[in-house]
Amino acid sequence: MSTTQRPSDEPMFVIVMGVSGSGKTTIGQLLAGRLGAPFYDGDDYHPPANVAKMAAGIPLDDDDRAGWLRVLASLITNGLQQGHSGVVACSALKKSYRDRLRGNSQQVRFVYLKGDLADIRTRIQEREDHFMKAVLLQSQFDTLEEPRHALTIDSTLEPNEIVDTIMEQLMDKKYDVGMMGMGVMGRSLSLNLERHGYAVIGYDPYPNLPAGFPVKLTGTVASLAAALATPRIVLMMVPAGAPVDAAIASLKDCLQAGDIIIDGGNSYFTDTARRVQELAAQGIHFVGMGVSGGESGALWGPSLMPGGERAAWERVRPMLRAIAAVADDGAPCVTWIGPGGAGHYVKMVHNGIEYGDMELIAEIYDLLHRGAGLSNSEMAGIFERWNEGELRSYLIEITAKVLRKTDEETDRPLVDMIMDIAGQKGTGRWTSQIALEVGAPTPAINAAVVMRLLSALKDTRVAVARQLGGVTMYHGDVGQLVMAAEDALYAAKITVYAQGMDLLRTASAQFGWDLNIASIVRIWRAGCIIRAELLNDIAAAFEHQPDLPNLYLNETFAEALGHKQTGWREVVQTGAELGIPLLALAAALGYFDALRSERLPANLIQAQRDFFGAHTYHRLDREGIFHTDWEA
Repeated sequence: MSTTQRPSDEPMFVIVMGVSGSGKTTIGQLLAGRLGAPFYDGDDYHPPANVAKMAAGIPLDDDDRAGWLRVLASLITNGLQQGHSGVVACSALKKSYRDRLRGNSQQVRFVYLKGDLADIRTRIQEREDHFMKAVLLQSQFDTLEEPRHALTIDSTLEPNEIVDTIMEQLMDKKYDVGMMGMGVMGRSLSLNLERHGYAVIGYDPYPNLPAGFPVKLTGTVASLAAALATPRIVLMMVPAGAPVDAAIASLKDCLQAGDIIIDGGNSYFTDTARRVQELAAQGIHFVGMGVSGGESGALWGPSLMPGGERAAWERVRPMLRAIAAVADDGAPCVTWIGPGGAGHYVKMVHNGIEYGDMELIAEIYDLLHRGAGLSNSEMAGIFERWNEGELRSYLIEITAKVLRKTDEETDRPLVDMIMDIAGQKGTGRWTSQIALEVGAPTPAINAAVVMRLLSALKDTRVAVARQLGGVTMYHGDVGQLVMAAEDALYAAKITVYAQGMDLLRTASAQFGWDLNIASIVRIWRAGCIIRAELLNDIAAAFEHQPDLPNLYLNETFAEALGHKQTGWREVVQTGAELGIPLLALAAALGYFDALRSERLPANLIQAQRDFFGAHTYHRLDREGIFHTDWEA
């Protein structure tokens, strides 16, 4: 079988450009061999005067290069007119030089071998018998005007890899999706997309891919963009904050109107809203998309929460529906969330609920383990049983698995060998902060965030425990406590979700998003970390009453809370008696009691405010605003 490949029936000249020492000749010769076309080394066409200047260490100027460029341009033009193809190695440092070589032809393609000064200087110093000296390299970098519309390739890649990339472009192989950021999530999403028939090309400035990873990487952002079918789709999986802005800055000049950037990281929603507006000014569509499910979800089907420009959703919807998780009723776990930063806002709230749910489970574990003295194996059995009923969820399922895992080094339960410091990436804290800003009370979620902060105070906790003592053991009916714990966990989970839904509803009204809460809950039923049996009832509640003020007002949940509050109170009371910190369970119970109180002691607080600050107050018995001289 022939090793030569033809990109098309039309003749074409490929100009391999870059500073001296970037590998133009090596790549040009390999490429010419692949194409079955002649190779022309531009250095061979310099007049003797130019060669002498360079050999003497004197940089060439525009006048020196004029005749040389004219000869090369004539070679290219004549070749194309005669129906021939070819490959030319030529520095082509300035845009004006490239314009002269290209002329008016659409059949001239540039490949830019990009490298840094130090690497290329080393290459030149190792060359023998070449008139271009290393001392001239700096002048070439000073003269270089990097091309915006060439195929840009990292010159440090292996020559055959470079030529493979060039051939893909010349053969007009275009990729469906560009993946910026090839960490765990980027790699997993890439494989998911490929499995569903979408051709993916990746980019990462510091790639660390497993051996044999099947998705192709490109060396530069420009070559990533050049490899994509238009309108382009670029999915970014990079850390939130400045790295996202840096990635956009490196990418946007390589894109054109109608292209789409999707940010699949955990960006703060106001940053996303800003980026939507900034890129819209260039005609580029921006989608801020929450992705839940971790590595496994990204690989086999995540829950996706896209927001931003609606026009972009219409374009990417088939792709996102293909890779999303599928609920038991066959519905893909992706839906359009809303404009601006709505998608990332919903993902933030999702993560806040996740914080709350995890903390509730951890507190029940703590009560039964440290308080009641149950073993990890016994608790694993309890969680496995709970996972067969109304508490069925991903987090309950994995808790049982965690409790059964044995440490291979010590032969002890692995969970007992893990330092009791819980990390966080900030989305839970963001949830608490925005809840205060929009006026939506989320005390159970806030308590979960606080407990992670307290967990980080390990040295202080050890010192205080020595000073003040620790936990008292439970001596009551353990079976009864386990049943109460099941009720407490379910009631508190309802409460965490109620707080999350209130945060969605309140923000939707304030930001004008018109969120469909039932649709949002439905896409959390599979693929994501908080997937749970409970979500079916929550979705049904908001489908029945889209403007439901609070989940507590739904008959199904009100009845459940009424039945389970006795066990809930027993658990919180027991924790207080034993000295087991149940911040989230207690905060959830406090929220429950506050919401079912027709009258709260806020009247006293308002009177105090009026006393010291003349903040005034309203009366129950008549209209108006009042102030009292409390010491008169």
